[in-house]
This record gives sequence, C-alpha cells and structure tokens, in this order.
Amino acid sequence: MSLAMAIAAGFCGSSQAVLEGNLRLSGSSNRLSMAKTDRIAFAKPGLRVRAQQQSSAETETSRRAMLGLFAAGMASGSFVQTVLAESISTLPTVPDKMRRKIIVAGMPGLLSEKSDSQGLIRAAAKLHIDGLVLLPVDVTKLPLINVEDHPNFPPEVQAFMDQMLLADAILFSAPGYNYSVTPITKNAIDWLSLRPETLAGKTAAIISTGWDFGGGRMQYHLRQIGVRPDLHFINTPEVFVSTAVDAQHPPKFDNNGDLIDETVRAQLQQLLVSLRDFTLPLKYCNNKDKNNGILT
Repeated sequence: MSLAMAIAAGFCGSSQAVLEGNLRLSGSSNRLSMAKTDRIAFAKPGLRVRAQQQSSAETETSRRAMLGLFAAGMASGSFVQTVLAESISTLPTVPDKMRRKIIVAGMPGLLSEKSDSQGLIRAAAKLHIDGLVLLPVDVTKLPLINVEDHPNFPPEVQAFMDQMLLADAILFSAPGYNYSVTPITKNAIDWLSLRPETLAGKTAAIISTGWDFGGGRMQYHLRQIGVRPDLHFINTPEVFVSTAVDAQHPPKFDNNGDLIDETVRAQLQQLLVSLRDFTLPLKYCNNKDKNNGILT
C-alpha cells in the first residue's frame, strides 16, 4: 500500500510538472529536461531525464516528476534503471495525513429496513477495513424530485446533500427493477446532481441483488447514469447477489433482512477494499495541490 501511494504521489507530481511546463521534451534528442545542474538520469535508450536543484520547491517538483516517470515505465511494462546523482537524497514520502480514513456513503436502493438492499448496507457498516469507514445514508425522507414547482431545495434534500458532501466514495446497494435501477436510487442521484459538488469526482462501487443475474443489468445502467454527474465506478470485483431460494440455494438473508451468507460477506469486504484502494490515489491527486500537499 505504501509503495502504491508513493508511486501515485510521484505520478501526480510529474503530471503537474508537465502541465506547468517545467518538464518538457528538448530539441531532437528526445530528452525530458528541467534545466542544467545536479541531474537524475533514467538509463533507458533514447531517453534521459534531467532535473535542476536550485531550491527546495524545485527539488520537490523534480523528485515527484522522476518518480512519476518511473511509475509510467512500470505501468507500460518497460524496465527503467534509476541512477541517482550524489546530490539527491531520498525520494519523497506521502504525507501521513493521506492515510486518514476514506469515508464511504452507503446508499440503499429500497426504503424498507427489512430489504436486502438495506441489509447489505448494514453488513458493510459492520466490516472492519483498515483506512475505511462506511456511514449509511437515509434516503427514506427524500421527496420525489420536482424542481419546477419547488426551485429551492427542501430541508430534507439539503440535509441529504450536506451529508453526501462529507463522503469520499459511495457504495450503492440495490436490486434490479426491470433491468434498471430502482426509483429510490435514481431519485437520490437526480437530487444530488443539482448540486454538482456532491457527486463530481467521487468514486463508487455497486452491490446488487436479483433473482436471475443478481441484478447485474442494473449495475450497467447505473454506471451509465453516473457519467453525467462524473462518478468514477470501480471495475472489479463485480458483486451480484442472487436471491433465488431453493433446495440448492439457501437464503442469504434472515427474516429481518440481515445478511447471513459468509460468502457474500467476503465479497462485500473485497468490494470495499477495492473501492478504498481506488479512491485513495484519486483523492490525493485531486486535493494535495489545493492544500499545500496535505490531504484533507
């Protein structure tokens, strides 16, 4: 995890350096440079990277750029040898505050407390996952969206939006209705989309229930709906929970809607771990420059 976060930090740094014009190709030598003295060379045929160390700010930018290029090389499958100049100390470390817990809003797609949808959110909230806390959100009080007659947000909607602003990510839990999302889920997204910052840039994961495909078709429709509000869904794992009950398939929920199937519980845990690992580097990239390099 620490290595992944450090590589993410370096990749963010190199991207910012390119955007700012500090890191660029020079001449016809296919060389990325940041000036003259005290160079770091990446020994790869046809490519050399140079960094100037004239101030602490430039040093930090250079180091972040080098680590970002190293990450890019790893991602492309190429082997990159790093030769550090004598004047270069250690690579930058990720701020400790980056390791604070990721807050996930658990959003059920049904109103009943005894529903499988609500039961999965309760089960998720009880899981112990390092670096993550899941907080259920209440969708039962949201009115049906009607902005034409009520241009101002009702108090229940405003409170819901304020709660969602605190979340870094969203776990959607809902059944498939006619191959699509439930009206509860769509209504919640439609309200939130009227205040773009409540959803834009957030990450999301889905767990669905259903008889045949475990609500799988709903998941793909939900991903499509999330494009306009700028949600970023994880791709794997995909968790579809079949609610069919017969001689070969015992019930996965009790009469109160609580999850009793340990296989589904393990899948839910892996889903949240993947959501955490997907959210952390994106949150770091989005927030560190706004807060002098410290994740809030």
